[in-house]
Amino acid sequence: MYRLTAKITIDGGRRWQLEEVTAVEITRDTEKLTDECRITLPKKVKWDGEPDIPVRRGDMVSVSLGYDGELQAAFSGYVRDVGFKTPIVLVCEDEMFKLKQQPAQKKAYRNVDLETLLKDQGIGCEIRVFGEQRLGQYRVTADTVASLLGKLQQQGIRSFFRTEDGQPVLYCGVLFERETSPSQVFATGLNIIDDQSLEQQQADTMRLRVKAVSLMPDNKKVKVEVGDADGELRVLHTYNKTESELKAWAEQEVKRLKRDGLTGSFKTFGYRLVDKLDVIGMKIDGEKKGCYQVKKNVIKYDTGGFRQEITLGYRVAE
Repeated sequence: MYRLTAKITIDGGRRWQLEEVTAVEITRDTEKLTDECRITLPKKVKWDGEPDIPVRRGDMVSVSLGYDGELQAAFSGYVRDVGFKTPIVLVCEDEMFKLKQQPAQKKAYRNVDLETLLKDQGIGCEIRVFGEQRLGQYRVTADTVASLLGKLQQQGIRSFFRTEDGQPVLYCGVLFERETSPSQVFATGLNIIDDQSLEQQQADTMRLRVKAVSLMPDNKKVKVEVGDADGELRVLHTYNKTESELKAWAEQEVKRLKRDGLTGSFKTFGYRLVDKLDVIGMKIDGEKKGCYQVKKNVIKYDTGGFRQEITLGYRVAE
């Protein structure tokens, strides 16, 4: 029987380390700006004689989880909220927490690409941009850097942090082309606990329509539609793109969404944690089903065990 082990480190006015925790739930999601970690503390936690919990908003937090003392780094970020009811729940956010506090640099561009736009904001960490991201004429009006990233997300440009070699890296793009070799293979009867939420889909039977709208400097709008006329509608907004540029932008989104292979999620053990954009192989009932980028992973650690619920994204290889 494996023994669950954890280590929670909180750095604020002083450092606290907890090796017992009631529950941890971590959500890593490519569709959201912010990864979130919810830590439920035991009812009786001693804080060196402190009458009240000494944890404050903005304190740094790191979470490591595992079995039998073999710990894996699961989350690092900052405390956003401290609950007041027992048991106390700490709600934490990843590096995006800092960008929510960082004022945006108000600038106007006649013709800018995404990488230049982000670097001009002084984000202070490595930035990786994927896909065609020339924005054309653009004016930064957001109050914070995170708000700016939120506005870009409305145009179909997703932004989120990954931790690589212990450092936060900001990823931005529509299609995230990375390695195609799987870091792990998940198979029925081996390390898949539940695959009932997985479905098989074929690109040629999917009905999808993408409408892209570009606002031009003279306030006129250029509109392009690609995909299936009777398909589910997705709308993208951008600025100062020609009709051909707009069409390429929309086709990029269709490629991301319309694909053969498995869709949905499955549950597995906490052994070897999976991050968003990791590539994993799938084998269902003895049959290879391809390799996929991870779209989302919800990690749960509590008295019921240590589990991951992994949502599949873009199929990258057979």
